[in-house]
Amino acid sequence: MREKIRRFLSARRRAMLWSIFLPTFLFGDITEAQEKTYQKTRAQLRLEEQRRLQNQKIAEIRRRNAERNAAKAEAARTASTKAAAAVPKLRYTWIKSQRYVLLSDIAKFYSLSLVPTKIGAVLRGRKKVDLYYNKRIAAVDGVTIYFTNAPVLRGTNAYLHEKDLLLVLDPLLRGGGLMKYQIRTIMIDPGHGGSDKGAAGPRGLLEKNLNLAMALKLRTALRKLGYQVIMTRAADSTLSLQGRSDLCEKFRPDLFLSIHCNAASGKTITGIETFAMTPQGCASSNDSKPGNTKSSGNAFDKNNYRLAYEIQKALLRNTEAEDRGVKHARFFVLRNASCPAVLIETGFISNQREGALLNRADYQAKIVNAIVLGILNYRAAYR
Repeated sequence: MREKIRRFLSARRRAMLWSIFLPTFLFGDITEAQEKTYQKTRAQLRLEEQRRLQNQKIAEIRRRNAERNAAKAEAARTASTKAAAAVPKLRYTWIKSQRYVLLSDIAKFYSLSLVPTKIGAVLRGRKKVDLYYNKRIAAVDGVTIYFTNAPVLRGTNAYLHEKDLLLVLDPLLRGGGLMKYQIRTIMIDPGHGGSDKGAAGPRGLLEKNLNLAMALKLRTALRKLGYQVIMTRAADSTLSLQGRSDLCEKFRPDLFLSIHCNAASGKTITGIETFAMTPQGCASSNDSKPGNTKSSGNAFDKNNYRLAYEIQKALLRNTEAEDRGVKHARFFVLRNASCPAVLIETGFISNQREGALLNRADYQAKIVNAIVLGILNYRAAYR
């Protein structure tokens, strides 16, 4: 019995072993046969190589751009350093508690040569400036201007008042310091009117009528150029100074031009002068006492003076009248202006010859054309 059992178990064990190893013997390891190694196609390999080369090129371009930008930045820093070193320092001194700038440094700053004279100095270059020690009168390219304080000489060094450098000379020598804006609307203010006759000339000539005649011609000329023009008065009507300033405040024009005729007790006095608002802390041209009150018109000090200069220069060229200069004054309409403003004294109605000229249509046309040219030159100064 035991022998049968042993044989049976031996036969069964052999059968089990054959069932396990026979498939492996015939077909190998089933697990290994099912596992296959993944291989990329040639197209995939080519695409990967193209991407690798593309990324390599991109990285090279970025590296070169970074190097180029770094070189540009370094060049800009170097240029800025050289430019800063090239700009001369404006040295100054205190005279009677006021700061005065060394004239030789001013000349270098504007790339002008300084030529001392017995009574003053001349700055020569793109523009010519004539100055006189201890006198407020000066000239730029032959047009008379007025400083708020006279240049002074201390030993061998000449000095110019700081405000005259910043608010008179600088706006005339360059346009970079001017307030830049578009000019679309211009307000024209014919002085006097109605019951306020203004100055009187020979043969019943009245300033209010001449002012209005020139203002109306100026309105026509400016409108032809596309400007919007607003008149403080367009007829022989009475209008207060406050009323004129109120209109300027209401309409907010880009320029304010007040047209007048001059008068003097001396009947031989002639000439044209143009006024801008006096800077704060300075004396007006026809005064010696500084005024410390700041007015709304002082917001445009530089532009005021450049506008007055350009108009005066054009007036002198067109009329060949005597040059009485570009001056400062605290006239009510200038003091309360909400934009760059000037007051133009077109000539002396009190002088028989000049009064007769002011009453002539052709001479009025010369004045009007000059004012228009001055406006155009002023606009071009800061472009």
